[in-house]
Amino acid sequence: MVENKYRSTAVRQGLIGFGCFLVLITLTASAALAAKAMRPLEMKQRYQQVLGVLSTGDLDQALADLVEFELMAVGDQQSWRYVDNLWRAKLRVIRDGLATQPPEMLMPIIVLHHDAYFRYSEMDRSHLAQHSRTMVSELAPIFAQRSGTPAAGAFAGWALTSFGAYLWSPSNIGMSADLFYRAHLLDPANEPALEGLAAAWERSGNYEKAIESLMKALQLEPENSELQLRLALCKMRHPEGARQEAMAQLTALTQSEAPSWVRSVAFQELARAEAASDEPGDAEATLRDGLKRLPGDQQLSLQLASILDGQRRRQEANSVLDAIEFYGWDKESSRQTYDFWEPPELSGVRAELRQEMRAGLRALAACVAGLASGSGGS
Repeated sequence: MVENKYRSTAVRQGLIGFGCFLVLITLTASAALAAKAMRPLEMKQRYQQVLGVLSTGDLDQALADLVEFELMAVGDQQSWRYVDNLWRAKLRVIRDGLATQPPEMLMPIIVLHHDAYFRYSEMDRSHLAQHSRTMVSELAPIFAQRSGTPAAGAFAGWALTSFGAYLWSPSNIGMSADLFYRAHLLDPANEPALEGLAAAWERSGNYEKAIESLMKALQLEPENSELQLRLALCKMRHPEGARQEAMAQLTALTQSEAPSWVRSVAFQELARAEAASDEPGDAEATLRDGLKRLPGDQQLSLQLASILDGQRRRQEANSVLDAIEFYGWDKESSRQTYDFWEPPELSGVRAELRQEMRAGLRALAACVAGLASGSGGS
């Protein structure tokens, strides 16, 4: 009797466990099944609802609703298979809205998907992040072209610049540079886009293109000493560059009030060029002048010691080395600052995009109302 009681309890527990397993399997597969079950018409309706919330100015809620909808639409398994269906459904909504509304209706939509890109990146949902970036990359030029105003070009350009700055890394330079280039085409006055483009060309060794971008950037910001330094070095490294002109620009930077790292690199490069010229003795004078203006600069000290050692002036070289104070080695050197260009902080720009999108809320609300009444197109 006791044995039968335990056996029946074990059977019940096994059935319960099996039932929980079935529930778990069902829940795990639900997202993927939802993706297959969501038809294009439902995708359009859900997206219109998201845009309805967005048209009230509540970007945060619209973003939360968009993420919930899109995660359900693509599912968790092989989500990349459903992204194209999602894009086509959303594109129909936008196309129908543009048939009756001015292009300003795109401003909130661009910002919505701009912010969705960062949200999906944080969630490690790469397919949806790429989809959001693609949407903005395609909608931004359409908005700029249809509006035809410098303000629209600037808005669109800054959205792409935001992506380019976020993606900037040694492994993504090509993708980042493409976004900077497109941003510059939309807004020729976008100086960070030109800087990023120039840095990408310089890293790839295309000094001619880098010089072209740097000269355009300097027209917008002629007192920028970093741009002046990069232009001088690109001219120096160009096979057909204006070497004497570049050396004159470096000399001017060494005597300027530029940041210390800019002057340090200018002294280093000027001395290197002089050491390779017919009058190598000028390099020593340049480095000693550099150490007078930048006392304790470790890179200049090491460069001077190397030149003295090459001239068999070992005692003088040792004296220079002994004078180096061994602190600050854990800090970024001037050369590292130059070599690893970083885009500017764009949190203010992103906040401004969110503010400027409000100019398109009325048009977006009219778009949503028209679609709901069936007068917004097919």
